[in-house]
Amino acid sequence: MLFDLRAFLGSPRGRWLREQLAGILVALTIVALLTVLLAAAFVWLPIQHVTIVYLIPVIIASLRWGAIPAVFAGLSGIAGVAYFFYAPFFDLRVQSPAQIADIVLFIAVAAITGRIAIAAREARIRAQAESLRDALIGSVSHGLRTPLAAITGSASILAQSREIEKDEHLASLVHVIRDEADRLNGDIQNLLDATRISSEGLRPRMAWVDPEDLISGALSSKRRALAERPVNLSIADDLPLAYIDATLIQSALGQIIENAIKYSPAGSPIAIKAEQAGAAIRIDVSDQGAGVANAELEKIFERFYRGAAHATNIPGSGLGLWIARALIEACGGRIRALVPDHGTGTTFRLELPVKTQPAADENADE
Repeated sequence: MLFDLRAFLGSPRGRWLREQLAGILVALTIVALLTVLLAAAFVWLPIQHVTIVYLIPVIIASLRWGAIPAVFAGLSGIAGVAYFFYAPFFDLRVQSPAQIADIVLFIAVAAITGRIAIAAREARIRAQAESLRDALIGSVSHGLRTPLAAITGSASILAQSREIEKDEHLASLVHVIRDEADRLNGDIQNLLDATRISSEGLRPRMAWVDPEDLISGALSSKRRALAERPVNLSIADDLPLAYIDATLIQSALGQIIENAIKYSPAGSPIAIKAEQAGAAIRIDVSDQGAGVANAELEKIFERFYRGAAHATNIPGSGLGLWIARALIEACGGRIRALVPDHGTGTTFRLELPVKTQPAADENADE
């Protein structure tokens, strides 16, 4: 029996119970100390309303231990007020309408304040958990990069070997190793980007960039994945320069293109269209996949979110579109998903704000 009790107290549920009991004890102790101090002051000062003071243990208990100790702090505070400070003294019954209203107001304020404090505590716990997770992800990801680079390099060398090329089975295995290593490298890079966005934030280095160069760079970075897919390009001739961080936007475009490749049939075309639409440069990336449900058009940009229709049969981390949105919004742009009225497929529309390019300094050559 003693062994079972020790095992229970050492379990997560037992630790939670011990923490709650400790919180209740501390809350009751604070209420008792406040009552003693107020009783001493009550002898010398004509204190009429003391309930507001008992919000202190409610807030402390809410922030430190949560709802249960906060409830005990509130109830003991009400009991202390009614018993020691409101007539008839040393009796829990309160007869004065003003004092009854005071207690009712205290209950309302304590409930609201306690709820706010509990929400702040939960937000702090979530922030700590996010920070710990990001640190763990960053550490593990950095540790994987070195052996993964060795695997990718070795697979590339083996793929060029004449002996391997002669054996179709071995050549196929080597290509699978290289492709999966590239995919894993992309997932690790996504994890590192997600950690950097969450912990450090983004500091764009803005410069004037030709949108066509951005699209060309993004397509070049996905050249191997696009090897067997037609890409239909439609780029307007009169596009203005965009004042953005070229590295961030090119990386975002790469994520969108990779998403189109992943969620559309093999060999199906991908269409990329760039034009000016009012005060924005609009870049559309369209695929011929199964499309996105209307209820998921915003959810797909959440971190680690994966649609129910593809979560089990298509590998992925659920970070690509979240990273793309963060990179685009850091440069003052926006991205959204569009579903055509007829047919299948999804269009991801990237919009970059158009700014007036400053005129060259007329005295630059003087």
